[in-house]
Amino acid sequence: MMKTNFKMRTMATAFALCSSMLMYSCEDENGIEPVNNDTEHQAEELALVPKTLATINLSNGNVITFRSEADGIVYDESGSGDIQDELASASMLERFLSLTDESVAVPEDFITLEEDESLKALALQRGVTTQHEAAMHSKGSSADAGKLMASAWCSGQNFYDTDAYGQFYRTFHNYPWGGANVTVYSSWKSGADKCKTVNLYLVNCSDSNTLSADTWYKNVFGNYKRQDIINVGPSGSKFWSKTYTTKRYRRVFVSGFGSGRFGGTVVFKNY
Repeated sequence: MMKTNFKMRTMATAFALCSSMLMYSCEDENGIEPVNNDTEHQAEELALVPKTLATINLSNGNVITFRSEADGIVYDESGSGDIQDELASASMLERFLSLTDESVAVPEDFITLEEDESLKALALQRGVTTQHEAAMHSKGSSADAGKLMASAWCSGQNFYDTDAYGQFYRTFHNYPWGGANVTVYSSWKSGADKCKTVNLYLVNCSDSNTLSADTWYKNVFGNYKRQDIINVGPSGSKFWSKTYTTKRYRRVFVSGFGSGRFGGTVVFKNY
């Protein structure tokens, strides 16, 4: 009888322990990613073939490079000249169409990533190509209009947020990199969290150290993984933009090699 009671108590204890472990496991798993549906999107994610789509020289000496990467298309304007912001709100395809003559064929990756059907139709009228291997000059003077003066970003010291026009962005003026307030999240936008495009306008106020910005995305386990590294040399400026193939929670961290200050904006869009 005592053996029977002992066995029953042992089985009850084991059952309670297993139930507790199972409940803990479920609670723990549910707490990993409470509102992230990235698992729904990963199976549909488009993979591009990495390549340079086009290189465009501006009249102020800056160079624009359009580049396909496995997870999206990059627009990279670098140089010591003032960076133009006229096309900051445009899609990748719209930028290419605005910068090039109508006789220039459109790399097909632009069309693949574009969501505006009217722009796609306009691009197809030009003809389609895989890439332009030779550098070209921007058309007319409009491509060099609407400049942001680099010197204006390296005076004062402040930052502020803007949540408007379907975007969330943080603006910096002569701000120390690598410290507080230089990590910015797409989820800070009111009523939205995942985005598809990140725009970085960066001015390095240091004349001796290199500025470095990282983009990160949140994976299905709720952990942020570094995705891109963008460097700006001493006294340099850069407008870097990337439209990804998938909407995700994203963040940007601005640091550098050694100490220094920077100005510019970190923008999340295409929510």
